[in-house]
Parts: sequence; C-alpha cells; structure tokens
Amino acid sequence: MSSLKNSLHRRTHKERSQLSHRTRLGFLEKHKDYVLRARDYHSKQDRLNLLREKAATRNKDEFYFAMTREKTEGGVHVKDRGNQSLPVDIVKVLKTQDENYLRTMRAVGLKKIDRIKSQLTQLADLFKHDPLGEEGDTDDLDEEEVEVLREAGVLPPEPKKSRRKSHSKKGKHLMFAEDEAEAREYAKSTRRESGSQDDESMDVSPTEETVDLGWKVPELSKRKRRKSKASAEEEETALDEASVETAEQAKEHRKRLLKELSARLVRDRHLRYAERELEMQKALMGKGASRKLRGVEKVEGDDSEEDEDEDRPPKKVDEKTWKPRVYKWRIERKR
Repeated sequence: MSSLKNSLHRRTHKERSQLSHRTRLGFLEKHKDYVLRARDYHSKQDRLNLLREKAATRNKDEFYFAMTREKTEGGVHVKDRGNQSLPVDIVKVLKTQDENYLRTMRAVGLKKIDRIKSQLTQLADLFKHDPLGEEGDTDDLDEEEVEVLREAGVLPPEPKKSRRKSHSKKGKHLMFAEDEAEAREYAKSTRRESGSQDDESMDVSPTEETVDLGWKVPELSKRKRRKSKASAEEEETALDEASVETAEQAKEHRKRLLKELSARLVRDRHLRYAERELEMQKALMGKGASRKLRGVEKVEGDDSEEDEDEDRPPKKVDEKTWKPRVYKWRIERKR
C-alpha cells in the first residue's frame, strides 16, 4: 500500500517569490531567514548590554601587579606575543648568511646581464636607420632603450653638453619627394650605394681583367632575356619580402632583449642596495664605538641644470641622487 501511495503524483509546493513591482526591495524574506536575522541581532544587543553593565560597575581604583608589565596604545590594551630577542652572535651569523645569499644571487644575475649584453652587441642592425622613416622599417631606439643601453655599458655615457640641452630628437637630413614611389626609389638607391661601398671595403682580392682569347661568346636569345628579366624581378620581390620579415623578427628580438636587460639591471641595483645595508648593519653590530656623521642625504645638482631641465622626468632614487649613511669608528689598538 505504501508503494502505491508513493507512486502517485504529488503537487510540488513552490516558495513565493518577490513580486515584479517590488524587485527593488531584493529577495523576499521567509520565516527561517527572519529567525536567523533576529538571533544575530539579539546576540549583539546582549553583548552590548553586558559591556555597558561592566563599564557602569567598574572600580576605578582597581589594581593588579600585572598591570605594570602591560601597555595601551590609544586606549587599547596591547599584549606582548612573548617573542624573545635573539643574541647578537646568532643575529650576526644570520645576517652573514643573508649577505652571502645576496652575493651569490647577484653574481648569477650579473652573468645573465653579460650574456644579454653580448647578444645585443652582436646585433648588426642595432643602430641602423631607414631613410623613409616608416614604422615597419625603422630600427631607431627609444629614449628608454638608449638609457638602458647606457646603464648597461653597451653605449658610451651621454656627454655633459648634450645633457644640459633639452631632450629633443637628433637632427636628420630631410629629403622631399613628390610621391611615395619617388621616396622609395631614393631609399633603394641609398641602400644600394651603402651596400656597394661595403662590398668595395670588404673586397680585398685584386680585380681580374678579362682577356680576349678569340672565342665566340654565344648571345642570349630574346626569350631567354625576357625570362631572365622576369625571374630577376621575382627574385628581387622575394628578397624584399624576406628582408622585411627578418627585419621585423630582429626588431622584436631586440625589444625582448632590452626589456629583460632593464628588468635585470633593476634587480641587480636592489640586490646591491640590500647587500650594502647588510654590510653596514654587520659593521654596526661589531665591536668598537661608532658615531654617526651623516644620515641619508640627497645629492643636489646645480641650479642652472635644474632650470634647463624642467621638462625632464624626476630622477630615480639611487646612489646617484641619494648618499648612504656615514659612520665613524673609534681607533683602537689591536693586540
């Protein structure tokens, strides 16, 4: 009988949802939701009432000897976690280990920086430049890339005279053309002239003079000449397309190398600062009385340079703009 009762279709009772014109009020609260909200509200009210009662019945003259070891910050009781300070010898050993770790990691980073610098110096088109000035063919370096190369030592440092001048782009010789085709022809001619000059400079073998031995040279037919001209044009177009692809790939490779080089230089600078700070802390923890002569000082440049370089971005916080702390130890006679 029970199986027959369970097999019969029963009506599914659905919960009442929020009316469409009351959707701004959110979810329609049921009785179970109200019970949870009421319990939470009453528990909070009971705790507040208990605190008010404790504050009202508090004894102002109450004192315990443990209060002498406690402290408050802004009226709030702050309790010590019970951490014990390590001895000075153990701290010095730990700082030595940290310094050795930083030194080894910095040595690894310097090796990677040297490898990237060698790859950049091997790039033949690092400083090449297209006379057309198109975005797809230019290999000019940005200011940030030039700064990275100068910081790495690939490029020589900027002279002082050029630093004082405003950071404007270097002057270029402009050639005006009637249309794009004429500009491309001029660009190709300049390329060919530069290529011919390179070939002449690289060619060391003496030129061999052609000697007429009386043999009849077979002449090419017109069809062969036409085919040779067409094939030469096709080869030129294929070579141009291949050169464009290789130039784009080389540019992407160069950008990737410069980005990695800048990140590794920043990492090396941070490691150098941390290593210097650990060395200073170890020296201060050693024997002998030390006296602080100067704190961290900012290096102020000349007023003339500041007036001329108003549009320049702010300098980075490093050893060039900030001097480290200076300490002096008392001279003691060693036994």
